[in-house]
Amino acid sequence: MVKKIEALYNALLPFKVVTFDDIVQQSLTIIEGSANRRYVYRKYVKRLVETGKLQPVRKGLYTVLSPLEKKEEYEPDKLLLASKIRREYYLGFHTALEYYGCAYSAFNEAYVCVQPKNRFDTFSYKRFNFKPVFVKDTTSQVIEKTYQNNTLKVSSKERTFIECVDRPQYAGGWEECVKSLENLSGINIQQLINLTLKQGRKGLQSRIGYVLELLKNRSPFYEHINDFTISELKTGIKGQPQYLVRGKKSSLNRQWNLYIPDDIEEELKVI
Repeated sequence: MVKKIEALYNALLPFKVVTFDDIVQQSLTIIEGSANRRYVYRKYVKRLVETGKLQPVRKGLYTVLSPLEKKEEYEPDKLLLASKIRREYYLGFHTALEYYGCAYSAFNEAYVCVQPKNRFDTFSYKRFNFKPVFVKDTTSQVIEKTYQNNTLKVSSKERTFIECVDRPQYAGGWEECVKSLENLSGINIQQLINLTLKQGRKGLQSRIGYVLELLKNRSPFYEHINDFTISELKTGIKGQPQYLVRGKKSSLNRQWNLYIPDDIEEELKVI
């Protein structure tokens, strides 16, 4: 007969990364009666950690190692681990680009988007760094995806595009951002434009419009966009011009009322 601790371990193994709540939930089908959380930790979790089958990441979060995996050599799945830090969250910015398979570079950082009330301290595990990014809304344009026997939440392609252009520091900077977005296929352009206009931010409209025009000439995924569709973003953008990148020598793009770095085309060639 399989021991209860072995049965619990076998139940956890397919998930690879689990929270303490996950462990308690799985234990309900294995332990007779309703064992309390302290009992589950003392009787099962502590012993699984001691035998190397569970590896603590931070309080209440564990990786589950298979019998063939060694603690010293084990490397977790970054996206899976990031998806278990908070209940209300989504994976965004460069981490979303990596999920969609279009990121130009692989990053060691994982960006977990949360409201300030769900903040957590940045932490490292193995070679990865997990960082919170504060947002007002964690539900709109957020999609649940099945991923390695788990469910993770990631921003839609349209929201990912907008947020990367709006806050490029979380997309690796402008060069990494553009090079990644040009490989992001399947975007609903009209939905992207509608979501941008809904925000009512003229500077964002200018940046999104400029980047769309740039990508139209760089990527087969955007070459179908017609000028009339992009021109919707020009609504009301007159006024004080804004900068695409501050602190760089720039020239005014009058069409988008936006100062563009003089060397942006050259930088995009060499990355």
